[in-house]
Amino acid sequence: MDRSRPSRTTAFNKLPIELNKEIAHHLTDHKDIAAYSAVCIKTRDAVNGDNYSFWRAKYCEDFAMPKGKSNKQLCDRFKFRWKWLNKFMKKRPGFVHGHSRGEKTIVSVLTELIVESFADGIRLDDDGHPHCPNMVLLRLFALESKLLVGGKRPPPAKPNQSTDDSLLAARLMLSHFLFDQATPLASWFAIDDAQKAVYAATNRAPLYLGPDKDLVNLEWTLQCMNFFRYYMTTPEASQLFDAMGGVEVPSPWREPLKSGSRPFGQCWKGTYSFLDHNELVRFRKYASSGKEDDGMIFADLNVDEGKIQSLNLEFLTDGTELKWPTSFEQRLQSRRNKNVPQMPPHAAHSSLDIRFDGWGEDLDDDFKATGWLNALPDQCGIPGWQRITFMKHFADDLDQVQSDNLWAYEGVVLPGGRIILGRWCVIDFDNDYGGPFILWAVEPEPELVSEGEE
Repeated sequence: MDRSRPSRTTAFNKLPIELNKEIAHHLTDHKDIAAYSAVCIKTRDAVNGDNYSFWRAKYCEDFAMPKGKSNKQLCDRFKFRWKWLNKFMKKRPGFVHGHSRGEKTIVSVLTELIVESFADGIRLDDDGHPHCPNMVLLRLFALESKLLVGGKRPPPAKPNQSTDDSLLAARLMLSHFLFDQATPLASWFAIDDAQKAVYAATNRAPLYLGPDKDLVNLEWTLQCMNFFRYYMTTPEASQLFDAMGGVEVPSPWREPLKSGSRPFGQCWKGTYSFLDHNELVRFRKYASSGKEDDGMIFADLNVDEGKIQSLNLEFLTDGTELKWPTSFEQRLQSRRNKNVPQMPPHAAHSSLDIRFDGWGEDLDDDFKATGWLNALPDQCGIPGWQRITFMKHFADDLDQVQSDNLWAYEGVVLPGGRIILGRWCVIDFDNDYGGPFILWAVEPEPELVSEGEE
């Protein structure tokens, strides 16, 4: 008997096609499905017959459904994706700089899953949270592969070759899924590189690159993400790990990713880090020396004590021009589209600037925030990035702000609008003193109702 030809005499030939399809749906590995389809004529028809209708249904179980794909295309996609996902989750090869065939292939698969998340709409799980099969897989990959956890320090890149931006972008996006997981100290590597990056001088590590300053410095942004994830998820790192137990942690995006400028959530938590002035000068000198370890220890202040601040944002809704002091613009260069009015947040996709005001609390001090959102082009094929700039101040009237009590913030709003990473600095042009910050979206706190109001 030719083993390559399906049998006509097995028990499956006696079952109705609906039952054979049901059996196939309980198989999770594409290799098991292929073996099942080769058993006999009826199992082959159940899997590949009826214009590949089984594969459309199977695809919907594991992935968000994109528009305009035939059943055969979905079949090929299903097999291809699972081949590479399983390879990196089960065999767990390491990631280096993203230039190998395997790294490029899996990163392209992850990018597709990110871009197509919620492609077939937003469904709610039993707890009322947005659910998407792509998000389930991305979280699983973040936990099971060596993309972010359990790897090792890669060897130095070849001359004129840095880590591929697509790998950096994938790591940034999948980091969203790891803030609710305690990370063992032994799982971290190269955290010293993150510290060196986040305190680098602004002229050595600008947040935005390219002639139009609209390309995200993905390497710096990922180092900033790693820096804060280390402190927020590692019990031995600082008191910030314990402090996170009392607040909502950073979380992934909850809707399809879209290009353009658009407002996001109103309520935010955040933290930042700094070194004393003299320490920062010494640290930058040490970091630029190229020494691996000379016994010097620099304490990251604020995060070491677990300090968390709050911020509430209110986006412009009526098109009214709000005050924007010249000193703010000179320091932040927020207006990317100066010849057009700012964009109302209810409008559709736009490249126009969005103005916002904010207020918050930091170390029991109330502060104000005044700033702008700018649209950014897609980065590595992923839409939804935005630039945010704002001035943190303590005056109710912008005409009365004191220049010696201003703090300039520039950041990257990650796609989905739920995590912001960036750099704060003093407003003095001659003083490059600053450090990293992170903000993450949280749910509004319930309003307290007094007994008389019930």
